[in-house]
Amino acid sequence: MKNRINAAIAALTMPFLPTLAHADDVSDLVEAELVRSQTPGIAIAVLRDGSLLRAQGFGEADIELHVPVHPDTLFKTGATGTQLTAAAIMLLVEDGKLGLDDPVTQYLPGAPSKWEGVTIRQLLNHTSGLPATPNGDFRADYTRDELLGIIAAQDINYPAGKRWRFSYAGYIVLGFVIEEVTGQRWSDFMQQRIFAPLGMHSARGIDEMAIIPNRSSGYELRDGELRNAEWISGTANSTADGSLYMSVLDYAAWAQAMSAKSLLSPASWQQLATSATIADGASCGYTPGWFQDSPRASQWHSGIWQGFQTYALRYPEQDLTVTVFANGDGADVQGLARRVAALTDPSLARQAAAPLADADPAETARARDLIERIVEGRAEQAEFADFAELDFTELTVMNAGILEGFGTLEDFALFDRQANCGETSYRYRARYADGLVEIRLGKTADGRINNLEILPLRDWAEPL
Repeated sequence: MKNRINAAIAALTMPFLPTLAHADDVSDLVEAELVRSQTPGIAIAVLRDGSLLRAQGFGEADIELHVPVHPDTLFKTGATGTQLTAAAIMLLVEDGKLGLDDPVTQYLPGAPSKWEGVTIRQLLNHTSGLPATPNGDFRADYTRDELLGIIAAQDINYPAGKRWRFSYAGYIVLGFVIEEVTGQRWSDFMQQRIFAPLGMHSARGIDEMAIIPNRSSGYELRDGELRNAEWISGTANSTADGSLYMSVLDYAAWAQAMSAKSLLSPASWQQLATSATIADGASCGYTPGWFQDSPRASQWHSGIWQGFQTYALRYPEQDLTVTVFANGDGADVQGLARRVAALTDPSLARQAAAPLADADPAETARARDLIERIVEGRAEQAEFADFAELDFTELTVMNAGILEGFGTLEDFALFDRQANCGETSYRYRARYADGLVEIRLGKTADGRINNLEILPLRDWAEPL
């Protein structure tokens, strides 16, 4: 496997590659996205049956120095990197140093008593009840114990195992566990046990002070103008919830390991493919490091961090993986990955979406009213299920910020409804005077909101 990636690196990282790349449908898609989203640069990798079909860079890694993107250009992964943290945990399980159902308090002496029911498995699966993010200052540096104390001081959202809700803080805590058990920085452990064995030659933990070849810059679009990403502290860029540099060639090596089921034992790979469950036995569409889509049996994860966006997409039955890394926060990395997958395998093409015949217009009206009240700052915590005050505030303020400046709400429609993870999941789309969004809303049996996500949308009929 490593030899195949090494050969690909030799062939694909030649400096003149971007100028020789012939025009084709994939190139046309990427080039169009660069223009549409004002993204400086994008890199893609496509693998089928464990073989690297394509790795290519487009645009610029640094717009001040006019450095082009190559297949070995490094991007910050954001939460896409959590699947590597999950693999590191499984290596420690294989070493006999961890048990998935062990309480996290067994490994972290500084953990609070309210975490006694939280297990390693629940942290991996986002069923722990820990807060979404640490309530710290992104511009301040903390020791590990100080950051652990900040997370520990926050309220638990719900008893461990009761619900599913994405938690960056949970993966930060997993990084602390890795360090406590190994005596190494979590990223050093991954370098030794994952990156080096798989030939992920440039993957590494983020270090803004280090001299790192082929590192790209992240950009944010503000009022129509590209800006350098806002500065944050070294601490905020050092945690196991995805603080990694990686190229698409690095990710290709990891994708080959997933295809071949190498590095980890069969039992570990089986654990990583097992869907999360909650206390009432309901299965959730998530395995460690991967969201699961049932219609096409695809898996995906995204990351957004400091002007970077990443998206990894897998179709296990077709053994197809598409990775898209971008250094602009406006890029539609998900849509691009799905379109590249469909060009690679036409059977994966998705149909245009359309509103459902709404059997419960009153429920849709309630959802619309909720979104309008979130924008106005009038949402009430009692409407939400098991949200600590801080997480409720962060969630509603963040989503209000996404919709700020969109103008008048003109249309609101239901596009999907299904049962998942002990709740009813709705996908609505809203048309504003100056933009489109998709609203993903999860409700418990008593009608309270358990999950809420608002995402920018390119087209009303964008496939689900």
